[in-house]
Amino acid sequence: MEEDVTKRFGFLFLALFCLITAFSPGEVLAQSKSSELDKLFNYYHEAGMFNGAVLAGENGRMIYSKTFGFSDFENKTSLSPSSVFCIGSITKPFTALAIMTLKERGKLSYDDKLIEYIPEFKIYAKDVTLRHLLTHTSGILDYANDLKMQLRYPELTNARVFDVLIHQPALKFKAGEKYAYSNSGYFLLAMVIEKVSGKKYGDFLTETIFRPLGMDHTHAYDETMAVIPGRVNAYENFWKKRDEYLQWKVVGNGNIYSTAHDLWLFDRALYGETLVSQSTLREAYDTTRLVAGKKDGSQYGFGWHIQPGGQVVYHRGGLEGFRCQYWRNIEKQDALIILGNNTWLSSCPDILTGAQNIMLGKPYTLAKQGITALFFEYWYLKGYELALKKFQEAKDKARTQYDFSEETINDLGYSFVNREEFHQAVEIFKLNVELYPESANAFDSLGEAYLKAGDTKQAILNYERSLKLDPQNNSAIEILKKLRSK
Repeated sequence: MEEDVTKRFGFLFLALFCLITAFSPGEVLAQSKSSELDKLFNYYHEAGMFNGAVLAGENGRMIYSKTFGFSDFENKTSLSPSSVFCIGSITKPFTALAIMTLKERGKLSYDDKLIEYIPEFKIYAKDVTLRHLLTHTSGILDYANDLKMQLRYPELTNARVFDVLIHQPALKFKAGEKYAYSNSGYFLLAMVIEKVSGKKYGDFLTETIFRPLGMDHTHAYDETMAVIPGRVNAYENFWKKRDEYLQWKVVGNGNIYSTAHDLWLFDRALYGETLVSQSTLREAYDTTRLVAGKKDGSQYGFGWHIQPGGQVVYHRGGLEGFRCQYWRNIEKQDALIILGNNTWLSSCPDILTGAQNIMLGKPYTLAKQGITALFFEYWYLKGYELALKKFQEAKDKARTQYDFSEETINDLGYSFVNREEFHQAVEIFKLNVELYPESANAFDSLGEAYLKAGDTKQAILNYERSLKLDPQNNSAIEILKKLRSK
């Protein structure tokens, strides 16, 4: 009997030993990070604050991959691993790599002048080099942020952007003197790629990067493409579909469409010699020749933001409803790829910060659930009346759980104003004045909603209340003059 017991304990000990030693310390840690990432993204998804795809790798091994929510909210089509997102400015690492490829082939030098390839810039940008373009130190005006061309032209093409840029009178600053993020620089690098290679930008990337790596779902969107295979829809919050980006076909600085898995293939290749040599890649992260970067101390190499210390590089991308981030710890070969097709990633930076902290083994906090997100989730899935009821219940019982800031509720009300659903907007603004009875702006917004809903009497009453709280509200003064004169 005693012998049997000993044998049993021996077998149990052996089994336990095998179970423990089956996982190395790194694997146990990876499992922990995977579960923490799942906890974080499930929380934000269930809170109505994240919709998209997430992939993480540690020490060169994928540890987490999951999709959350819909690719098409109207038809309730679920996202899948093959769902294709616009990655926006995450295009820039690809453009930079294409330039590095041509440099390694002896076709160009980083210190070549831009005018050697595009002589039209000799009037005001004769001293700009390819290195300046790569590192956002050229001083060339950003066609998107400085010139705001996307607001002036419904359809944005390469030819139109080029024509506007060559007719600018001067640089923002002397080339190489400062850092100023510029989409124009990477658009011009795409033109250089085409001049040197003799191929379309998208074709060159397909031949040198996408196809060799098996990135079968990745495309550079330009004027030659009628359809983007597998593309998901993009939304502002969860209800307002944004598709203006389909009219913006400028290459180099944005407009690559990809999947989380394809970006993972790209990430793994950056640690080998398939694309370019490691010595060439190291130049992309070299900060010794860079001017001062952002306020947080990060700098910009060849297509990458480089955090202080040089261990972590990243790039974010956003276009209309798309919000994405690609984060890499190059020392440990860790990666975090987050692709979203709504705007919450920029509205709630705690999502990105929390995920990065998990990858770095640091503590993180979960943000309060936005009441706007809760409302839209219920409204979209269950109807306006149930959403309003849920909103009111949360107001009465769960103020500590949800973000009920005046600004948040005001934005929710204007979401309905923009949809021309004015009676619904009135109900939301009424809740805001109940919560913030001393806010002139809350009453001003309610007055506007009543006015648009056709209730002039209530509009006047609420504009008067706003003016009483803020006698300097010139907008309310002018509106009341017009309403009283009728």
